[in-house]
Order: sequence, then C-alpha cells, then structure tokens
Amino acid sequence: MKSSFDATPSPLAQGQQTYEPPPSPQQQRAIIALTVTGLATLTLWLVLSRQRLVDFFYPPEPVIHFNLDINSAPPSELSLLPGIGPAMASRIIETRQQRGPFKSVDDIISVPGIGEVTLQDMRPYIRTIRDHHTEK
Repeated sequence: MKSSFDATPSPLAQGQQTYEPPPSPQQQRAIIALTVTGLATLTLWLVLSRQRLVDFFYPPEPVIHFNLDINSAPPSELSLLPGIGPAMASRIIETRQQRGPFKSVDDIISVPGIGEVTLQDMRPYIRTIRDHHTEK
C-alpha cells in the first residue's frame, strides 16, 4: 500500500509531459474578437436569410405559375385552369370555333357557364395572342 507521501516524482517532474503556458493576453483578446465576429456574422446571416428558410415539417405548397393562350390551348391545358374542368374546356373550344378567336381575356365570358367569378379566378393564368392561327 502506498502512502500519499511517496517520493516517486510525477510525470511532469520526470519530464515526460510538457507544459504549455496559457495564451498571452493579446492572443486571448484575438480569440475573443474572432469568436464574437463569427457569432455576429452567423446571427446576421440567420436574421437576413430567415425569409428563405423552409420549415421542414410544414413545407410550402408547390405552386406552378403558367400563362395560357386561350386561343390555341387544347382541352387538356384548359382544364388546368381554376374552375375549369374537361366539360368547360370543351365549351371554350366550341365557342372559339364558332365565334373565332377571343380578342381579349374578358371575351371568355361569352362561353356558357363562365361568369365573373370564374373569370377573376382564371385571369392570372390566361392571355390572348391575337395574331395566332387557331382551328376554325
């Protein structure tokens, strides 16, 4: 059993371990300045990019932006418009064939079953190209 007063020297006293002094005050200030600068940069980046971050659990709904020429679009594309199904798309084509191309977006009201509310829902997604050749 060894006593606490044994005369065996410690590894440091034997020269097996080396001792490094702490950083100088100038080095300590430099380390603190770099740490504070890094934290400030990270905080600024998080604040400025917060609008672009996406919540992992509640991602935004995918939105497709498109603009459709109502004078040349086929029924499959017309049925993508809000409030327009396959039957209404067929009516738009029939009206277009009977009366000719739509001169403005507002002319689509001449299609039976399309009113002001449906027109307002569709307006951001439709346009007319006047010089476009359509089927007659």
